[in-house]
Amino acid sequence: MQQDIWFTPEGIEDLLPEQAEKLEFYRQGLLNALKLSGYQQVLPPIAEFTDSLLTGTGRKLALDTCRFTDYETGRMMGVRADMTPQVARIVSNRIKPTGILRLCYVGEVLKSRNNKAKGSRSPIQLGAELFGHSGVESDIEIIDMMLNCARLMNLPNLQMSLGHVGIVQQLMTLASLSDAEQLELVDILKRKALPEYQSWLEGQGDKLGQFLNAFQVLPELCGSAEQVITKAKPLFSGLNSELEQALTNLETLTAYLMTTQQIEPHLDLSDLRGFQYHTGVIFACYTVTDTAVIIAKGGRYDQVCAAFGEAHPATGFSIDLRSLLDHLSLSGVALRRVFAPMNQDAALYETINKLRVEGLQVVRFYEGETLPANAAVLIEQNGCWTVKTH
Repeated sequence: MQQDIWFTPEGIEDLLPEQAEKLEFYRQGLLNALKLSGYQQVLPPIAEFTDSLLTGTGRKLALDTCRFTDYETGRMMGVRADMTPQVARIVSNRIKPTGILRLCYVGEVLKSRNNKAKGSRSPIQLGAELFGHSGVESDIEIIDMMLNCARLMNLPNLQMSLGHVGIVQQLMTLASLSDAEQLELVDILKRKALPEYQSWLEGQGDKLGQFLNAFQVLPELCGSAEQVITKAKPLFSGLNSELEQALTNLETLTAYLMTTQQIEPHLDLSDLRGFQYHTGVIFACYTVTDTAVIIAKGGRYDQVCAAFGEAHPATGFSIDLRSLLDHLSLSGVALRRVFAPMNQDAALYETINKLRVEGLQVVRFYEGETLPANAAVLIEQNGCWTVKTH
């Protein structure tokens, strides 16, 4: 017996009918909501030349990208590990917008490495991107869309985290830290290694000057967004206009979310997720029951399009639908099912088509004894086909 040869690779799974039906139900619902908000769908190819797939910030995906030789050209191709760089390529090279552009997408991606903590190696990624606007208003819109999508999935107890990678970047620039010192500090903050952070501060001596107090308090600027902003304002006041603007934007975002979404976000000003990719506000949405499960994440990434020849400010979010399947309800997914005999009858054929247009699932059957108990069945009465319980 060699049944093991039919197993899929670890981290790559089949979706059986119930899972596939659930995924398609939510995929259609989310895409429809995005389209109704003005987001146009694009569909990048599953594979393309690595020259474009791993360009610019896409380089961080190099280890996760499955590669192969294109026998037509001899060039190296790759299967996408993330769709955002592909969308950026489409915007810069194909659409070339002159104003605001809203796009959405959905598709399967593939990762060369299996990371059980991060879920499947073949996520089904759905997302939205807004190009051509750099102000806080577009950050608000994309976060609003992300939370609205989360609510459409009927996930309980929504919570949200906020950050802003530009704050740490500005502090490092103001303190004139070398590239090596910046890399060391970013690594420490990403790992939340507080003892190492204290050692790093002590090792700086007097180099941080007037910015020392801001660096000392930085890891403590974490918690309720309103409280963190209140604490950070006097620390950053007068240091730099971009720091002050970043705090103002976070304050505007927080007020909007509390007013419209009834969510007070958790804010961490030393959160550096995606530091070499994101350029401003970063965010994530969770559902919290016994544990916290991430629903969606995103942020501002104004440099992605520049690698393809045209710079467009951008912000967006993505959802891994496959990772959420176990948390999504079946309620409303299943269609009402009606069984119809395989008769050569024009009236029956017309009735079946009419019921399908109305949204019912009509399944043909060959022998009556195969019908499940209490099934809804099309039965002929006086020349008319009507639905009766079997």
